[in-house]
Amino acid sequence: MLAAEYLQRYRERGDVGDVLRAEAAARRSLRIQPRGNVTALSELAAAQLTLHRFRDALATVRAARGEAPAAPALAMSEASLDMELGDYDAARPLLKQFGDSGDATDTVAARFAELTGDLFRARTLLARAALRADSVYGAPNERRAWFHVRLGELAFEAGDTDTALREEKTALDRFPDDVQALTDSARFTAALGRWSDARAYAEHAVRVTPSPENLSLLADAQERLGDAAAANATRDEIVAVERIGNAQHLADRLLALAYADHGTRLADAYAIAWRELAVRDDVFAQDTLAWTAARTGHWDVARAAARRSTAWNTPDPRIWYHAGVIAEHDGDAAAALAHYRHALALNPHFQAGFADDARSRAAHLERVAR
Repeated sequence: MLAAEYLQRYRERGDVGDVLRAEAAARRSLRIQPRGNVTALSELAAAQLTLHRFRDALATVRAARGEAPAAPALAMSEASLDMELGDYDAARPLLKQFGDSGDATDTVAARFAELTGDLFRARTLLARAALRADSVYGAPNERRAWFHVRLGELAFEAGDTDTALREEKTALDRFPDDVQALTDSARFTAALGRWSDARAYAEHAVRVTPSPENLSLLADAQERLGDAAAANATRDEIVAVERIGNAQHLADRLLALAYADHGTRLADAYAIAWRELAVRDDVFAQDTLAWTAARTGHWDVARAAARRSTAWNTPDPRIWYHAGVIAEHDGDAAAALAHYRHALALNPHFQAGFADDARSRAAHLERVAR
Protein backbone atom coordinates (compact mmCIF):
# COMPACT_ATOMS: atom_id res chain seq x y z
CA MET A 1 0.00 0.00 0.00
CA LEU A 2 2.85 2.36 0.78
CA ALA A 3 4.41 1.63 -2.61
CA ALA A 4 1.11 2.43 -4.30
CA GLU A 5 0.84 5.73 -2.44
CA TYR A 6 4.37 6.72 -3.39
CA LEU A 7 3.60 6.01 -7.05
CA GLN A 8 0.42 8.06 -6.88
CA ARG A 9 2.32 10.97 -5.35
CA TYR A 10 4.89 10.71 -8.13
CA ARG A 11 2.12 10.94 -10.72
CA GLU A 12 0.81 14.05 -9.01
CA ARG A 13 4.11 15.81 -8.23
CA GLY A 14 6.77 14.35 -10.52
CA ASP A 15 9.41 13.58 -7.88
CA VAL A 16 11.33 10.55 -9.17
CA GLY A 17 12.47 9.93 -5.62
CA ASP A 18 8.95 8.73 -4.89
CA VAL A 19 9.34 6.02 -7.54
CA LEU A 20 12.53 4.81 -5.89
CA ARG A 21 10.74 4.82 -2.53
CA ALA A 22 7.87 2.85 -4.09
CA GLU A 23 10.31 0.26 -5.42
CA ALA A 24 11.96 -0.10 -2.02
CA ALA A 25 8.59 -0.46 -0.25
CA ALA A 26 7.42 -3.14 -2.70
CA ARG A 27 10.64 -5.09 -2.21
CA ARG A 28 10.25 -4.89 1.60
CA SER A 29 6.75 -6.30 1.24
CA LEU A 30 8.08 -9.16 -0.86
CA ARG A 31 10.77 -9.94 1.72
CA ILE A 32 8.06 -10.16 4.39
CA GLN A 33 5.74 -12.26 2.22
CA PRO A 34 7.68 -13.79 -0.69
CA ARG A 35 4.86 -16.00 -2.01
CA GLY A 36 1.30 -15.11 -2.93
CA ASN A 37 2.10 -11.41 -2.77
CA VAL A 38 0.68 -10.41 -6.15
CA THR A 39 -0.07 -6.84 -5.09
CA ALA A 40 3.55 -6.17 -4.16
CA LEU A 41 4.74 -7.69 -7.44
CA SER A 42 2.30 -5.44 -9.31
CA GLU A 43 3.54 -2.32 -7.53
CA LEU A 44 7.16 -3.34 -8.07
CA ALA A 45 6.46 -3.76 -11.79
CA ALA A 46 4.75 -0.36 -11.88
CA ALA A 47 7.82 1.25 -10.30
CA GLN A 48 10.15 -0.52 -12.72
CA LEU A 49 7.98 0.59 -15.64
CA THR A 50 8.05 4.19 -14.44
CA LEU A 51 11.85 3.98 -14.17
CA HIS A 52 11.94 2.71 -17.79
CA ARG A 53 13.34 -0.65 -16.70
CA PHE A 54 10.92 -2.33 -19.07
CA ARG A 55 12.50 -5.78 -19.23
CA ASP A 56 12.72 -5.98 -15.44
CA ALA A 57 9.10 -4.91 -15.23
CA LEU A 58 8.06 -7.57 -17.74
CA ALA A 59 9.83 -10.28 -15.73
CA THR A 60 8.09 -9.07 -12.56
CA VAL A 61 4.67 -9.04 -14.20
CA ARG A 62 5.21 -12.54 -15.52
CA ALA A 63 6.10 -13.66 -11.99
CA ALA A 64 2.85 -12.09 -10.76
CA ARG A 65 0.92 -13.84 -13.54
CA GLY A 66 2.41 -17.11 -12.35
CA GLU A 67 0.62 -16.47 -9.06
CA ALA A 68 -2.61 -15.20 -10.68
CA PRO A 69 -2.75 -16.32 -14.33
CA ALA A 70 -6.42 -15.40 -14.80
CA ALA A 71 -6.12 -11.78 -13.63
CA PRO A 72 -7.00 -9.46 -16.56
CA ALA A 73 -5.12 -6.49 -15.09
CA LEU A 74 -1.87 -8.46 -14.98
CA ALA A 75 -2.38 -9.71 -18.52
CA MET A 76 -2.89 -6.12 -19.64
CA SER A 77 0.26 -5.05 -17.80
CA GLU A 78 2.17 -7.71 -19.72
CA ALA A 79 0.65 -6.59 -23.02
CA SER A 80 1.49 -2.97 -22.26
CA LEU A 81 5.10 -3.85 -21.55
CA ASP A 82 5.28 -5.95 -24.71
CA MET A 83 4.25 -2.82 -26.62
CA GLU A 84 6.87 -0.68 -24.90
CA LEU A 85 9.44 -3.21 -26.07
CA GLY A 86 8.04 -3.19 -29.61
CA ASP A 87 6.68 -6.76 -29.43
CA TYR A 88 3.19 -6.04 -30.76
CA ASP A 89 2.69 -9.65 -31.86
CA ALA A 90 3.08 -10.78 -28.24
CA ALA A 91 0.55 -8.20 -27.03
CA ARG A 92 -2.14 -9.17 -29.54
CA PRO A 93 -3.10 -12.63 -28.11
CA LEU A 94 -3.27 -11.26 -24.57
CA LEU A 95 -5.76 -8.64 -25.70
CA LYS A 96 -7.74 -11.23 -27.61
CA GLN A 97 -7.81 -13.68 -24.70
CA PHE A 98 -8.94 -11.28 -22.00
CA GLY A 99 -11.42 -9.35 -24.12
CA ASP A 100 -13.69 -6.79 -22.55
CA SER A 101 -12.61 -6.79 -18.91
CA GLY A 102 -13.07 -3.13 -18.04
CA ASP A 103 -10.89 -0.04 -17.96
CA ALA A 104 -7.56 -1.90 -17.97
CA THR A 105 -8.41 -3.81 -21.12
CA ASP A 106 -9.95 -0.83 -22.90
CA THR A 107 -6.97 1.38 -22.09
CA VAL A 108 -4.35 -1.10 -23.29
CA ALA A 109 -6.45 -2.14 -26.28
CA ALA A 110 -6.78 1.54 -27.21
CA ARG A 111 -3.01 1.92 -27.12
CA PHE A 112 -2.60 -1.17 -29.29
CA ALA A 113 -5.17 0.15 -31.78
CA GLU A 114 -3.40 3.51 -31.91
CA LEU A 115 0.03 1.99 -32.46
CA THR A 116 -1.24 -0.33 -35.19
CA GLY A 117 -3.11 2.29 -37.18
CA ASP A 118 -6.74 2.10 -36.01
CA LEU A 119 -7.18 5.57 -34.55
CA PHE A 120 -10.99 5.44 -34.62
CA ARG A 121 -11.06 2.28 -32.51
CA ALA A 122 -8.45 3.73 -30.15
CA ARG A 123 -10.58 6.82 -29.53
CA THR A 124 -13.76 4.76 -29.10
CA LEU A 125 -12.21 2.40 -26.54
CA LEU A 126 -10.55 5.16 -24.57
CA ALA A 127 -13.73 7.27 -24.49
CA ARG A 128 -15.56 4.30 -22.99
CA ALA A 129 -12.85 3.84 -20.38
CA ALA A 130 -12.93 7.57 -19.56
CA LEU A 131 -16.67 7.47 -18.95
CA ARG A 132 -16.22 4.61 -16.51
CA ALA A 133 -13.32 6.31 -14.74
CA ASP A 134 -15.30 9.53 -14.32
CA SER A 135 -18.15 7.57 -12.73
CA VAL A 136 -15.99 5.92 -10.04
CA TYR A 137 -16.52 7.64 -6.72
CA GLY A 138 -13.28 8.37 -4.91
CA ALA A 139 -10.94 7.87 -7.88
CA PRO A 140 -7.94 10.23 -7.70
CA ASN A 141 -8.42 13.36 -9.77
CA GLU A 142 -5.06 12.76 -11.42
CA ARG A 143 -6.29 9.37 -12.60
CA ARG A 144 -9.50 10.85 -13.99
CA ALA A 145 -7.50 13.54 -15.75
CA TRP A 146 -5.19 10.98 -17.38
CA PHE A 147 -7.96 9.59 -19.57
CA HIS A 148 -8.81 13.03 -20.91
CA VAL A 149 -5.15 13.81 -21.52
CA ARG A 150 -4.91 10.73 -23.71
CA LEU A 151 -8.23 11.48 -25.43
CA GLY A 152 -6.85 14.91 -26.27
CA GLU A 153 -3.66 13.43 -27.69
CA LEU A 154 -5.60 10.97 -29.85
CA ALA A 155 -7.92 13.73 -31.08
CA PHE A 156 -4.92 15.86 -32.04
CA GLU A 157 -3.35 12.97 -33.95
CA ALA A 158 -6.62 12.77 -35.89
CA GLY A 159 -6.59 16.50 -36.66
CA ASP A 160 -9.56 17.19 -34.36
CA THR A 161 -7.92 20.14 -32.64
CA ASP A 162 -11.07 21.57 -31.06
CA THR A 163 -11.78 18.27 -29.32
CA ALA A 164 -8.12 17.91 -28.40
CA LEU A 165 -8.06 21.25 -26.59
CA ARG A 166 -11.43 20.57 -24.97
CA GLU A 167 -10.23 17.23 -23.58
CA GLU A 168 -7.05 18.80 -22.19
CA LYS A 169 -9.18 21.49 -20.55
CA THR A 170 -11.34 18.78 -18.99
CA ALA A 171 -8.18 17.14 -17.67
CA LEU A 172 -7.05 20.44 -16.16
CA ASP A 173 -10.48 21.00 -14.62
CA ARG A 174 -10.03 17.70 -12.82
CA PHE A 175 -6.35 18.17 -11.93
CA PRO A 176 -5.10 21.74 -12.58
CA ASP A 177 -1.40 20.87 -12.24
CA ASP A 178 -1.45 17.94 -14.66
CA VAL A 179 1.88 18.54 -16.37
CA GLN A 180 1.07 16.45 -19.44
CA ALA A 181 -2.26 18.22 -19.99
CA LEU A 182 -0.46 21.56 -19.69
CA THR A 183 2.31 20.45 -22.05
CA ASP A 184 -0.18 19.08 -24.58
CA SER A 185 -2.16 22.31 -24.43
CA ALA A 186 1.03 24.27 -25.09
CA ARG A 187 1.91 22.00 -28.01
CA PHE A 188 -1.55 22.16 -29.56
CA THR A 189 -1.91 25.94 -29.26
CA ALA A 190 1.62 26.44 -30.61
CA ALA A 191 0.74 24.30 -33.62
CA LEU A 192 -2.24 26.58 -34.21
CA GLY A 193 -0.05 29.69 -33.94
CA ARG A 194 -1.61 30.83 -30.65
CA TRP A 195 1.73 31.70 -29.11
CA SER A 196 0.51 33.68 -26.09
CA ASP A 197 -1.65 30.74 -25.03
CA ALA A 198 1.23 28.35 -25.69
CA ARG A 199 3.55 30.42 -23.50
CA ALA A 200 1.03 30.52 -20.64
CA TYR A 201 0.47 26.76 -20.69
CA ALA A 202 4.19 26.04 -21.01
CA GLU A 203 5.08 28.39 -18.14
CA HIS A 204 2.59 26.60 -15.90
CA ALA A 205 3.93 23.19 -16.97
CA VAL A 206 7.52 24.22 -16.28
CA ARG A 207 6.56 25.46 -12.81
CA VAL A 208 5.13 22.03 -12.02
CA THR A 209 7.84 19.84 -13.59
CA PRO A 210 10.35 21.18 -16.13
CA SER A 211 10.85 18.69 -18.97
CA PRO A 212 12.68 18.98 -22.29
CA GLU A 213 9.30 19.11 -24.05
CA ASN A 214 7.64 21.88 -22.06
CA LEU A 215 10.87 23.88 -21.85
CA SER A 216 11.27 23.61 -25.61
CA LEU A 217 7.69 24.76 -26.14
CA LEU A 218 8.22 27.68 -23.77
CA ALA A 219 11.41 28.72 -25.58
CA ASP A 220 9.64 28.56 -28.95
CA ALA A 221 6.79 30.71 -27.64
CA GLN A 222 9.16 33.23 -26.10
CA GLU A 223 11.07 33.48 -29.36
CA ARG A 224 7.91 33.87 -31.47
CA LEU A 225 6.71 36.60 -29.11
CA GLY A 226 9.95 38.56 -29.50
CA ASP A 227 11.83 37.65 -26.31
CA ALA A 228 14.97 36.03 -27.73
CA ALA A 229 16.97 36.42 -24.51
CA ALA A 230 14.36 34.53 -22.49
CA ALA A 231 14.18 31.85 -25.18
CA ASN A 232 17.95 31.31 -25.05
CA ALA A 233 17.88 31.10 -21.25
CA THR A 234 15.05 28.57 -21.40
CA ARG A 235 16.95 26.44 -23.88
CA ASP A 236 19.91 26.46 -21.48
CA GLU A 237 17.56 24.89 -18.94
CA ILE A 238 17.01 21.93 -21.30
CA VAL A 239 20.75 21.24 -21.12
CA ALA A 240 20.53 21.50 -17.32
CA VAL A 241 17.79 18.86 -17.33
CA GLU A 242 20.08 16.58 -19.33
CA ARG A 243 23.07 17.16 -17.05
CA ILE A 244 21.48 17.14 -13.57
CA GLY A 245 17.81 16.21 -13.87
CA ASN A 246 17.93 13.02 -15.92
CA ALA A 247 19.81 10.60 -13.69
CA GLN A 248 17.27 7.85 -14.38
CA HIS A 249 17.19 8.67 -18.13
CA LEU A 250 13.42 9.12 -18.05
CA ALA A 251 13.64 12.17 -20.33
CA ASP A 252 15.89 10.61 -22.97
CA ARG A 253 13.33 10.48 -25.79
CA LEU A 254 12.16 14.02 -25.10
CA LEU A 255 15.73 15.33 -24.95
CA ALA A 256 16.69 13.70 -28.24
CA LEU A 257 13.64 15.12 -30.01
CA ALA A 258 14.04 18.60 -28.50
CA TYR A 259 17.64 18.77 -29.69
CA ALA A 260 16.86 17.29 -33.11
CA ASP A 261 13.86 19.55 -33.74
CA HIS A 262 15.92 22.65 -33.04
CA GLY A 263 19.15 21.53 -34.66
CA THR A 264 21.18 21.84 -31.46
CA ARG A 265 23.50 19.38 -29.71
CA LEU A 266 22.82 16.95 -32.52
CA ALA A 267 25.59 14.52 -31.63
CA ASP A 268 24.13 14.28 -28.14
CA ALA A 269 20.66 13.77 -29.60
CA TYR A 270 21.86 10.87 -31.75
CA ALA A 271 23.68 9.19 -28.84
CA ILE A 272 20.66 9.63 -26.57
CA ALA A 273 18.39 8.07 -29.21
CA TRP A 274 20.57 4.97 -29.29
CA ARG A 275 20.54 4.82 -25.48
CA GLU A 276 16.74 5.04 -25.51
CA LEU A 277 16.53 2.24 -28.08
CA ALA A 278 18.52 -0.03 -25.79
CA VAL A 279 15.76 0.05 -23.16
CA ARG A 280 12.66 0.05 -25.39
CA ASP A 281 12.26 -0.65 -29.05
CA ASP A 282 8.79 0.65 -29.90
CA VAL A 283 7.82 2.64 -32.99
CA PHE A 284 8.53 5.93 -31.21
CA ALA A 285 12.06 4.88 -30.26
CA GLN A 286 12.64 3.96 -33.90
CA ASP A 287 11.21 7.30 -35.01
CA THR A 288 13.46 9.16 -32.56
CA LEU A 289 16.46 7.30 -33.93
CA ALA A 290 15.37 7.97 -37.52
CA TRP A 291 14.98 11.70 -36.92
CA THR A 292 18.20 12.17 -34.96
CA ALA A 293 20.08 10.07 -37.52
CA ALA A 294 18.70 12.21 -40.35
CA ARG A 295 19.65 15.41 -38.54
CA THR A 296 23.21 14.16 -38.06
CA GLY A 297 23.64 12.77 -41.57
CA HIS A 298 23.56 9.07 -40.66
CA TRP A 299 21.25 8.33 -43.56
CA ASP A 300 21.61 4.55 -43.64
CA VAL A 301 20.54 4.38 -39.99
CA ALA A 302 17.77 6.91 -40.62
CA ARG A 303 16.42 4.90 -43.56
CA ALA A 304 16.30 1.60 -41.65
CA ALA A 305 14.77 3.18 -38.55
CA ALA A 306 12.12 5.00 -40.61
CA ARG A 307 11.07 1.71 -42.20
CA ARG A 308 10.58 0.24 -38.73
CA SER A 309 8.80 3.32 -37.34
CA THR A 310 6.22 3.29 -40.14
CA ALA A 311 5.80 -0.50 -40.33
CA TRP A 312 2.68 -0.56 -38.14
CA ASN A 313 0.99 2.46 -39.76
CA THR A 314 0.99 4.35 -36.45
CA PRO A 315 -1.07 7.53 -37.00
CA ASP A 316 1.34 10.05 -35.50
CA PRO A 317 1.93 12.74 -38.17
CA ARG A 318 5.43 13.46 -36.91
CA ILE A 319 6.54 9.92 -37.73
CA TRP A 320 5.36 10.32 -41.31
CA TYR A 321 6.91 13.77 -41.71
CA HIS A 322 10.28 12.42 -40.54
CA ALA A 323 9.96 9.47 -42.92
CA GLY A 324 9.15 11.92 -45.73
CA VAL A 325 12.29 13.98 -45.11
CA ILE A 326 14.37 10.80 -45.18
CA ALA A 327 12.72 9.49 -48.36
CA GLU A 328 13.17 12.88 -50.05
CA HIS A 329 16.87 12.89 -49.20
CA ASP A 330 17.14 9.42 -50.73
CA GLY A 331 15.59 10.68 -53.97
CA ASP A 332 12.35 8.71 -53.54
CA ALA A 333 10.04 11.58 -54.43
CA ALA A 334 6.91 9.42 -54.65
CA ALA A 335 7.37 7.98 -51.17
CA ALA A 336 8.28 11.37 -49.71
CA LEU A 337 5.21 13.02 -51.20
CA ALA A 338 2.99 10.20 -49.94
CA HIS A 339 4.44 10.55 -46.43
CA TYR A 340 3.99 14.34 -46.36
CA ARG A 341 0.42 14.04 -47.59
CA HIS A 342 -0.33 11.38 -44.99
CA ALA A 343 1.08 13.52 -42.16
CA LEU A 344 -0.96 16.53 -43.26
CA ALA A 345 -4.10 14.45 -43.80
CA LEU A 346 -3.86 13.22 -40.21
CA ASN A 347 -3.43 16.76 -38.88
CA PRO A 348 -2.62 19.80 -41.07
CA HIS A 349 -1.26 21.54 -37.95
CA PHE A 350 0.62 18.59 -36.46
CA GLN A 351 3.64 20.57 -35.18
CA ALA A 352 4.58 24.23 -35.21
CA GLY A 353 7.00 24.91 -38.06
CA PHE A 354 7.21 21.36 -39.32
CA ALA A 355 3.63 21.18 -40.64
CA ASP A 356 4.38 24.24 -42.77
CA ASP A 357 7.62 22.61 -43.89
CA ALA A 358 5.72 19.46 -44.89
CA ARG A 359 3.31 21.58 -46.95
CA SER A 360 6.16 23.41 -48.63
CA ARG A 361 8.06 20.21 -49.40
CA ALA A 362 4.92 18.52 -50.75
CA ALA A 363 4.13 21.50 -52.98
CA HIS A 364 7.68 21.47 -54.35
CA LEU A 365 7.53 17.75 -55.13
CA GLU A 366 4.14 18.19 -56.82
CA ARG A 367 5.55 20.97 -59.03
CA VAL A 368 8.54 18.83 -59.97
CA ALA A 369 6.27 15.88 -60.79
CA ARG A 370 4.26 18.05 -63.20
